[in-house]
Amino acid sequence: MNDYYIPDNIPEAPKNTLPIVPQLIVLGIVFVGIFSALFIHFTLSGQNLETANALTAPIAVVPLPDPLVPQKLAEVDVLADAAYVFDVREQRVLFSKNSDEPVPLASITKLMTSLLAFELIEDDETAAITAQALSQDGDSGFIVGERFSVAALQKLTLIPSSNDAAYALGAAVGTLLGDGDPYGQFIAGMNIRAQELGLSSLSFKNTTGLDISSVETGGIGSAKDVTFLMEYILTHHPDIIAPTTRAATRVYNTDGEFHDVENTNDFISRIPNLLGSKTGYTDLAGGNLTIAYDLGFNRPIIITVLGSSRQGRFTDVTRLVAAVEESLQPTE
Repeated sequence: MNDYYIPDNIPEAPKNTLPIVPQLIVLGIVFVGIFSALFIHFTLSGQNLETANALTAPIAVVPLPDPLVPQKLAEVDVLADAAYVFDVREQRVLFSKNSDEPVPLASITKLMTSLLAFELIEDDETAAITAQALSQDGDSGFIVGERFSVAALQKLTLIPSSNDAAYALGAAVGTLLGDGDPYGQFIAGMNIRAQELGLSSLSFKNTTGLDISSVETGGIGSAKDVTFLMEYILTHHPDIIAPTTRAATRVYNTDGEFHDVENTNDFISRIPNLLGSKTGYTDLAGGNLTIAYDLGFNRPIIITVLGSSRQGRFTDVTRLVAAVEESLQPTE
């Protein structure tokens, strides 16, 4: 058995000096104080927890409205028989006037001429100016046998709208499409390409868009399909139309001789952030113009007017550009 040492001098515990009832009252006050403190603590803790949860909860992101999405334009007075305005990035029609009606295209035809040549032959391939090419309407200052790269012919086709260059380009590329008539084969290729792109209103009889007679045009199409042709070039092969933003340029032949040419679009400086354009004018077509420009923050807008006048095509387009800009202004 273990022996424990128990001291003899342990003092007695002091006795309570307060009566029992006052002690109970004091004890009650203490308990009330403790419970009050606990209640306040847990209440504040709950509030803090709610606050913490609110602070750590994911914040709902409300997207800001894009100020560069113009509403559909109000009616705009244009001289053109047909017109179409299209927002490429938003894929929205902003304005339409007789946009499905096929009408003569004039030199806007050369957009398809340049596109097909670009897709079928390398830029550094060369082609000669033939007597048949020089027989086209207009004098571009070329001589028979003069050779140009395909890239140079494309510039000459689009910037000064040379009919000689458009004919030479089609005939040269047409030789790649098989035996027979190279020029005719190229025109057949233009029509096939239009169908492949879903541009069913486009139909071509030559590479220039020149009127064949007083009643027969070289190419027809709707303002909508011309716009979508421009959209395809802009989004897939922008290098084709990039040179058309220049007011003038110098083009060299393979011998190092050059031709200074001017753009047929007289309103280049009046169209902000121009990405490309093509003019057209014949007796049957009247004045035509299609342009692509950047509204801002990489938002291309394409405007096409067909069947206007020689000067009216430019006025129509600048009026539509102004209407697009006006649509961005905040309303009162």
